[in-house]
Parts: sequence; C-alpha cells; structure tokens
Amino acid sequence: MNLFAIFADRVHQALARLNQAGKLAVLPERGRVVVEPPRDPAHGDIATNAAMMFSKEAGLKPRELAELLVAELKGAEGIAEASIAGPGFINLRLTPETWT
Repeated sequence: MNLFAIFADRVHQALARLNQAGKLAVLPERGRVVVEPPRDPAHGDIATNAAMMFSKEAGLKPRELAELLVAELKGAEGIAEASIAGPGFINLRLTPETWT
C-alpha cells in the first residue's frame, strides 16, 4: 500500500465516522476518495477533493463538509495539520514520522 492509499483510507475512515455520528447522511463509495499531491507543494504534502466530490450527496455545501472532515482528520495518525483551501479542497501536512 502506498502513502496516498493509506491517506485515502484515513479520509474514508473520517467520512465513516461522520456517517456514524449522523453528520453525513450517506457514506460515499471507498473508491471515489481521491488523495494526491497538491498542485502547489506549499499547500501541504497531500490533498483531497473528497468534500467537493461528496457534498451534494451529503446535502452539504463543499466547505461545510470540508470543515467536518478537517475536524476528523486533525486527530488521524500521521497528520500534523489539516486545512481547507478554496471552496472545499483539503490539504494535509504529514508528521515527520510518517515520512520515515
């Protein structure tokens, strides 16, 4: 499993927790979560458009879903920082331990 697959799994786990807590009406398909390098490396190590992809089916605005996801991801293993960019992209900075 590569680094992007690991963090795609972490994003999906965060979506599952939101679904279980009743904050997300439907749990998106696992394969639809996209995690990739950000266009600008200054934005972080990894980026995801999960909030943009699933906001409509979740019944939320992309930024609202991004805020919920960022709150969940901040506590995830290997993530030092999670932030929102633009209308709902999520940028992640990984801990130094994750890279070693």
